[in-house]
Amino acid sequence: MRLTGPGMSLSASGTFGKTITFSIWKGQPYGRLRVIPINRNTPAQQAVRSILGTLAKACRAVLTLSNDTSATPTGSQFFVDAVAVAPAGQSWISYLQKVSNSEFAGNVSTFEGLLEDNQGYWTDAAEAIGLASYTDKEGNVHVAGELLFHLAKFAVGYLGYSSFATTPEAAVLIETEAFAEYVNETIS
Repeated sequence: MRLTGPGMSLSASGTFGKTITFSIWKGQPYGRLRVIPINRNTPAQQAVRSILGTLAKACRAVLTLSNDTSATPTGSQFFVDAVAVAPAGQSWISYLQKVSNSEFAGNVSTFEGLLEDNQGYWTDAAEAIGLASYTDKEGNVHVAGELLFHLAKFAVGYLGYSSFATTPEAAVLIETEAFAEYVNETIS
């Protein structure tokens, strides 16, 4: 709706009769129905927020262009590969969250079922690049190694990362350290 002289005046702002809201957007006056936003806090919404928050926390370890030095402004190989596979108009991180959402619970269970040594390798590599444990909206604690493990599962499944001798689940220390470099080291 475009308005000229809204409400029989030369300008209008605010809400009239709890039904119509007047304002200006990009210099153009407009009127719209008043809408009261709702923040649903259902258990299902909390679960989704927990997954997205956990994956976003994991992605903080990825060396991106904005975190890189001006001498080599490319970011990590993980970042370059993730940007390359993200669909047009979608950021790499939203693509990661979209495809990892349905796999999240399975990846959590898989990580929890790893041998203690393997969990330790993931945690050591994750802490070396600055990841820390994260408590989600539901109160679940995700250790640093699990966060890096989520990135590894995405890299193997969607980025074509193939430097594990077998699978991320069986990765040894040298493989988890190499993956951490893939996520966090600048490429030249």
